[in-house]
Amino acid sequence: MIVPGSGAAPQIHPLEPNDPQELGGYPLLGRIGAGGMGVVYLAETRTGRKLALKAILKEFVQDPDFRTRFRREAAAAMKVRGRFLATLIDADPDAEQPWLAIEYVEGPSLTAVVQAQGPLPEPDVRTMLAGVAEALRAVHAVGIVHRDLKPSNILLGQDGPFVIDFGIAQASDSTALTRTGLKVGTPSFMAPEQIRGSLATPAADVWALGAVALYAATGQRAFGEGDTTVVYYRVVHEAPDLSTCPAWLLPLVQACLSKDPDARPGLQEVIDFLNGVAADHRTATTKIVPGPAVPDAPLDDDATTLRDSDDDATVLKVPVQPSPTEPAPEPEAPPARRWLSRPLTWIAAAAGLLVVGGVTTAVMLGVPSGSPGADPTGSGSASASAEASPAAIDECLVGRWRLEELTQQADLGGQTVEASGFEGRVTEFQADGTQLVNYDDAEPLRAETSAGEYTETWTGTATYPVRTSGSTLTATGVDFSDVSVVKALAGESAEYQPSGGVPAVEYTCDDTTYTEQGAREYEATYTRID
Repeated sequence: MIVPGSGAAPQIHPLEPNDPQELGGYPLLGRIGAGGMGVVYLAETRTGRKLALKAILKEFVQDPDFRTRFRREAAAAMKVRGRFLATLIDADPDAEQPWLAIEYVEGPSLTAVVQAQGPLPEPDVRTMLAGVAEALRAVHAVGIVHRDLKPSNILLGQDGPFVIDFGIAQASDSTALTRTGLKVGTPSFMAPEQIRGSLATPAADVWALGAVALYAATGQRAFGEGDTTVVYYRVVHEAPDLSTCPAWLLPLVQACLSKDPDARPGLQEVIDFLNGVAADHRTATTKIVPGPAVPDAPLDDDATTLRDSDDDATVLKVPVQPSPTEPAPEPEAPPARRWLSRPLTWIAAAAGLLVVGGVTTAVMLGVPSGSPGADPTGSGSASASAEASPAAIDECLVGRWRLEELTQQADLGGQTVEASGFEGRVTEFQADGTQLVNYDDAEPLRAETSAGEYTETWTGTATYPVRTSGSTLTATGVDFSDVSVVKALAGESAEYQPSGGVPAVEYTCDDTTYTEQGAREYEATYTRID
């Protein structure tokens, strides 16, 4: 049993006497928390991968319309994939107690960090908000509105911010089935139209993003706290209290908290603003307009640009600090914030570039979730259905293969680089559709950048349920629970637990040689070892 203070899983509490011991075949290890619609448990798969399992309160199940709405929302959430989103892995809307199983992110919430350490400094606010804005873009891209974005739904994991809790998200083109008198959302972060009972649009999430921005930078809520009815009235009828908002952030917060949804900026403009793009050079309609004596706060021209997709949308910029003549010791940062302060984490992880995500490839650099050729599930974690449903594969593949050569192009910090490595990695295909990829004897993955050589050293074994159709090999999930990675760049290194999408690849196979080809000029050659 995981208990508070054990260090094994922060914020995990023991199960209560009336809690189930398992749901949907997943053993429950403890309680993460409880909310208005359900209890969130820490669960795990048979392979030991941790999940956040949200069990809906039984009182909601008594509503005849609830299962219809829950079923639709679970199906919609399954479509959402993004670098800064905790992936929905599994769900059962028809269970006696419906539940959702979501990728578990081990890290504090934005609420916990601000309460413990105070407001975030400007660079951290910019980086965090850019990741959240990109997460919302992924949600909106499939026609969904989150509807409950708030600091407690933003987890600050080792690899950056993760937006969670799509249990109440709803397809934006659907008719609301919310129970009479039940408002979905949190008062201080709800848009006026949500409080009035109108159907929420993506603009409601932009409103919430503005409220989150103010909270992260000041620790204050734009419409105060107190009785819910009073806060509702302020949101609808009064101007927000922005007296403590930093000057650089004020234009963004003012625009996002406009009472008129049409006057709020789009997420691309939010990202442009956070990257210091001048108003007359932004790629979207300008709605974030600095007022008198409130200039834009552009980042340094030498900032490192990070991208999360193959389009031209800049996602993140992390200011590059000039090197002093005499190196000074790095100041001790609070543990809850250190993930934001180390540039390697953002260069190597937030960009989603040199990240394991291929089927047998183990590396499909720069392939974003939802790209052509990607697995439609986009799963970055093993699910119960993936573990329980082995798929038949080409008999030629069955056996063990050693990687001899791998090359692919990738975007890293705005540069197009050639990546290679992993020589000696062993992949094994089993007849039941299971693929095991072992990295213990593999060379590091390598890429030359303007900042020096970037490397990833992998250890452990990844498990993929796979299937073949014609000359295409596709995975239905991936379990990295036994894998760890050390990333290194410019003299810094960091260890992380990998996750990623699951792109399909084209392959050829004969008695001695197996090859794969994929996006971004990816090619890998293996030789049979038994």
